[in-house]
Amino acid sequence: MKWLLPISLLALYGCGGSGGDSNVTTPTPSSPPSLTIQGASELIAGDSADFAVIAPSGTSITSVNWTVNAVSGASTEAGSIAPLASHTQAIGFDVTAAGEYLISVTASFSSGETSTHETLTHELSLTVIEDQPPEAILRLGHEASEGGRVSLHVDNNSLKTVTDITWEQLSGASIPAFTFDDDDLSYNLYFQAPQVSADSIAKIQATLTFDDGSTSTDTVQVVIKNIDINSDAYFVDDSGSIPETVTSHMLAYRPNSPYASALEACVYNNELTSSCTFAQLPLIGQQTESPTIDDILDRTYVSHPWMGEAFEQFLQTSNSSEDLLQMLRAISAVVISYDIRPSFYWAVTGAIYLDANNFWRSPEERDTINTQPDYRSGFGSDLDFSIFWRYVKDAEYYYPQTGLAASTRSTRTQQGVDAALTWLMYHELAHANDFFDYTTWSTLSNSNTPLNYVNNNTPLSTGLENTLPLTSSQLHALAQVRYGGDEANSTQRAYSAAQVANWFASDGAVTFYSYYTEREDFANLVERFMMLHRMGASADVGIFSGDAVDDGSYNVTWGQRDRINDDNLQLRADYAVSRVLPELDIPAIQAAMPTPTLFPAGSTWFNTVDLDNDGSVELTSDEKNAIIKAQEKLEERQY
Repeated sequence: MKWLLPISLLALYGCGGSGGDSNVTTPTPSSPPSLTIQGASELIAGDSADFAVIAPSGTSITSVNWTVNAVSGASTEAGSIAPLASHTQAIGFDVTAAGEYLISVTASFSSGETSTHETLTHELSLTVIEDQPPEAILRLGHEASEGGRVSLHVDNNSLKTVTDITWEQLSGASIPAFTFDDDDLSYNLYFQAPQVSADSIAKIQATLTFDDGSTSTDTVQVVIKNIDINSDAYFVDDSGSIPETVTSHMLAYRPNSPYASALEACVYNNELTSSCTFAQLPLIGQQTESPTIDDILDRTYVSHPWMGEAFEQFLQTSNSSEDLLQMLRAISAVVISYDIRPSFYWAVTGAIYLDANNFWRSPEERDTINTQPDYRSGFGSDLDFSIFWRYVKDAEYYYPQTGLAASTRSTRTQQGVDAALTWLMYHELAHANDFFDYTTWSTLSNSNTPLNYVNNNTPLSTGLENTLPLTSSQLHALAQVRYGGDEANSTQRAYSAAQVANWFASDGAVTFYSYYTEREDFANLVERFMMLHRMGASADVGIFSGDAVDDGSYNVTWGQRDRINDDNLQLRADYAVSRVLPELDIPAIQAAMPTPTLFPAGSTWFNTVDLDNDGSVELTSDEKNAIIKAQEKLEERQY
């Protein structure tokens, strides 16, 4: 496979590799300035479309709204298409039916020189024809802030075997470098958006080469948006040649929320340099002891409206909702964005930050999510053991979930969203309640800030560490290698899986991640306890030697189910959970919980899903590999 850096910038407008293109410059009533709208004028049914709008240098687009309506042909049966990022300067969507479509964009912009505001509406026509389906489909056209992380994915829409994939940039602000997956064929492309002095449209092309010698090409547009950046801001990483930023197209899920302006100012932007006061954005528990779902949604800040819709549906349907509404009192906001990876809680803002990958329900929603790997993916790769965890329920995988490879374009049920999200919510909210437990909410001064409070008060997890500490110094040090990026020394590289298993089994951690910080220890105890108690989902932990892979199976050196109820953990779980959800009778719940079960000798990771029947879960080797990759990305971070 050839991996190409961006090459010379050639003019090419449109997506899908078919038909003509639209490149329209629209003068304003007080010309100049003008708007540039780009997108394909003709596509084949089944392809992915994208359209982009930018303003010239010296002006800034302040708001956008796109609509896509079918006006003739078979497509009129479906009516309008609702782009999932209609509030941004670039939209992408699949066209599934032939016909004529009308693309309308309304953009408001201001001039830096005159501070005058203009609003323009322009329309483009798109013809979708029936023809041989496209073999390569590149997704998804979208807007990215300069310095932001970008991911693109190309699908093989044929029955042929792909032998080579090449990527190249055709036009737009020059992208310094592309990065790829470690696989022989990289269907995913990642890059950091370059700095720009004015909005720019980057054209990216992917070419698939097939085993019969034929090729198929598709292109996609990414708007690189010129944004305001403070290099000292909390969310700006200024350590590289290009400052890394977060998205600038966040919005309050409830536009009329009384906290909409505070969410914009206080929780996720590229100019935030100080912790807002509780007067500006109080914790939910300062406002009410019995929050409703509406109270939570008023504090929800998203990069795409569908994420708020999925969160609302989750809160309305999950068995965990009553617990979570109580735990949500400890936070100031819920932030969900396509570029958050991994999820985390941050005491500086008092908010939880959630990876949108846990929320998607349709392949179209999934297309809008950044898939760049967790920055910690390579940490600890030279250690000679692995530790995985998972949730199982009714003798089946509960999380991570099977059958959801991106290439299958699968939908996810509400039960699937529940499984993907509940453990994460328990975990992140345990962090929040660790720093701001229920005894503190009524004592917080409006003039105080989350950061100042945290710097002057001791979290609950410190009490756990002082009273019932984890004792393995070896595992504490190894966790800094696996999660903190420390370099493993020769002694650590020589540790066997059996040694690690002996240290782990006799100590009081529920998972290896518990050794990273006392904060993670606390949150993991709450998460595992509540998932078993409320959701009936059992957590497994397995330890494997570095060479234990055999035809997609992992031979277990040591493994245990329901470790949260192990004798070494019961007091520790009681300590953590009782301080987060004091209304629960922890000893009575523990008495009713299943006894921990050790995996049988000689078992593999996949034939222990059903411990009552010695048979492997029915997965292909590709599915097993997907599960293992998912296992490696399950952890999260906490500040």
